[in-house]
This record gives sequence, structure tokens and C-alpha cells, in this order.
Amino acid sequence: MAVIRKFERPNSDQDLPPVRAKRNRNHQGHDESNWLISYADMMTLLCVFYIMLFSMSKVNTPEFEKVKQQVAEHFGTKYESPTEDLGKFVTQIIQEAGVAKEVTVTSDGVSVSLAFHSTLFFGTMSAEVSNEGKLILDRIVNGLKEKQQGLGKEYKFVVEGHTDSQPVVGGPFPSNWELSSARATRVIRLFLENGFKASNLLAIGYADTQPVADSRNSDGSWNVENLGKNRRVVLRVLLPEVDTIPWNMKPTAGPAPASVVPPMSPPSP
Repeated sequence: MAVIRKFERPNSDQDLPPVRAKRNRNHQGHDESNWLISYADMMTLLCVFYIMLFSMSKVNTPEFEKVKQQVAEHFGTKYESPTEDLGKFVTQIIQEAGVAKEVTVTSDGVSVSLAFHSTLFFGTMSAEVSNEGKLILDRIVNGLKEKQQGLGKEYKFVVEGHTDSQPVVGGPFPSNWELSSARATRVIRLFLENGFKASNLLAIGYADTQPVADSRNSDGSWNVENLGKNRRVVLRVLLPEVDTIPWNMKPTAGPAPASVVPPMSPPSP
């Protein structure tokens, strides 16, 4: 007589063999959100990767400072310019030299600029620094040298020579280009003589291409006061963090001189 056995599916893991019971438990306990762990690991690695790229890149310091200032203003906090201390330092130097009224000090967040009326350093049609100018420059140069030594970093310097729009008539310089370049180079030489690195120095002669005021009045005559403003020597002191010395910076206005050299006769139109 045949015996028919009825096989029923077990209702629990207790009735299954050990291997099948383990597989069943693993399947029932599987969490479909486990993929988040791998995803989070991947995002962490990407974040670290981009941080490494950023650390090896060169930051545009002027633009970065602008962003910092805008963020500070947006949240109502005080923005502290990295050139604030340097600006106070050079201002103190020119005050001690007694020429504060003849110098304009400005800052753009990455540099401090000192605009001198050209007659403070140079005579008419001359590129030789006057005795008074040498005393002033010696104070500035020595002060900045001590400042950067205490800081342990080196500033970068740009000296700009600017003339007015009147044409050069006679003298050793054929045009305003040679005159402005010679004046800027002469100031740079004082930095070299005091041990500053040539790679941190830049002399630029702009001639009359960077005026800060209109040279002529509405009737076409020369504006004597504005001509005096345009004749200037600008010293820019850039922070050590600035990677390269920029030459195409915005013009810095000089102070209104107490007296100006009488203008030459204008050329025939």
C-alpha cells in the first residue's frame, strides 16, 4: 500500500535547514536605504577632492576681498580690510614727515596707494629727486623695510609716473613718456639701493594717459589746478598675498597742490 506524504511549506525559520534559515533572515532584514551610506561616502570623497583643487589654485585676492565685504555688509557685520593696518602705518610716516597735506592715501583692500604731487620730488622737466624728496622717500622706504621684516613677508611695490597733457618743449626728454618713466624709475632705484628685491618692484610711466581731472576748461584753455592734480607720482604698496604685480590698476588722484608751475603756452589747434 502506497504512502502519500504531504509536504507543507514551513511557516518559520525553525523548520528550515540552518543555511536556508540564515539566507531568509538576511533577506527579510535587508534595508533598502543602505545605498545612502555609499552615496555619502562618494560625496565626501568628492568634497575632499575639490578642497584639494581649491587649495592648489590661486585665489583672485581683489575679487575675494570684494566678496568678503559684500557678505559682511549683507549680514550687518564689520568688514576689516587687510590693508587697514598698513594704511595707518604709512599715514603715520607721512604725518611725521610733515607732508600729509600733499599726499593722498587710498586703499582698495589689497594695496595702499600714496599719491604725491610731482613737485614734491622733482623739479620742472627733471627726473632727479630733490633733497626734500629724498628725505621723505628715505622715511617711507626705511619704514616699509622695517615693517616687512617684522612681518616676515615681503611687500610688492609699483611706482607710477604721471604728467599733465601739456607737450614737452625742449629739455632732455623728448616727450611725457620719457619724463614719466624716468621719474618712476628713479624712485624705484631708491628701493633697490635699500635692499629691496627687484622682482618685487615695478616702474610704470603713464605720461598723460591716466588723468584724474580734465586738463582743459570748457572754453579750451588749460585748467591750471587740474594740470597740477594730474602731475603726480603714485607709490602702491601691495600685500604679500598678492601673487603678481598688477599694472592696469585704477588711477589714484593726487592732492590739490598749494601752488603749481605756470602752464606752457598751449599748442595751436
